[in-house]
Amino acid sequence: MNARFLLCSPDHFDVTFEINPWMTTEQRPDRPSAWRQWRALVANLRAAGAEVFSYESRPGLSDMVFPTDVAVAVGRRFLRGRFRHPERRAEAAYGAAWLIGQGYEELEWPGEPDLYLEGGDTVGFGDTIVCGTGFRTSAEAARYVGVAHGVDVVSVPLVDPRFYHLDMSFCPLDGRRAICATEAWDESGQRAVAELVPEQLVITSEEALTFCANAVVVGETIVMPACPPRVRAQLEEWGFRILVSGVSEFIKAGGGIRCMSLDLDLLRRSTAQQPA
Repeated sequence: MNARFLLCSPDHFDVTFEINPWMTTEQRPDRPSAWRQWRALVANLRAAGAEVFSYESRPGLSDMVFPTDVAVAVGRRFLRGRFRHPERRAEAAYGAAWLIGQGYEELEWPGEPDLYLEGGDTVGFGDTIVCGTGFRTSAEAARYVGVAHGVDVVSVPLVDPRFYHLDMSFCPLDGRRAICATEAWDESGQRAVAELVPEQLVITSEEALTFCANAVVVGETIVMPACPPRVRAQLEEWGFRILVSGVSEFIKAGGGIRCMSLDLDLLRRSTAQQPA
């Protein structure tokens, strides 16, 4: 199956509140620049071979441009995101409405009110969902993702607030390799990923701060916001093609390319082959 991603237009993108270390209302994004970067990302994803869909953002929801957080989709079923911060909670209904309109089946949450899950904490590796916990996703919610979707879940407790979602420190590349900013995880998370991923490209926190792990992989192409030289050298040695698509306006809100691109089937790469 081709990679398929859902994006949300930046009509109302802004930094109007502060819920992560990247956000400051004193550094607002430039709307025309954001639009240029967003359109370039759409073009680059398509050039890489992905199918891209989009829906319109709504007034008053300045973070809606990051739709990865609104759902965890596997096959044709999805679990709606449950945002910890009230500033973002209304976003989930619009993402769910789009998915339902496309024929996806919504899975139900249990009644417990303290279950929080944001899709940026869920990353597929093979047939397993790796789930970051701590800042935005509760450990109980991570376990329930596995119950709802009927898959194995590996939990990775996050310890660095700069990398508040797992997709800022973990980027699977194929069925055995991944980019890993291990300093963002506690020791149990480091052990769990080491057992799951045979080959890790371990990057430093400084390299991860470029958002190079917050990337999208389409076959042998990696679409990323930036690529430090050492990281590029290893990825190219492994046979990957790097396509840099700048999203500096969106990083002002703490989001990169993966944040902006909801994977419409999180485990679609379960049988992915390594590059030749």
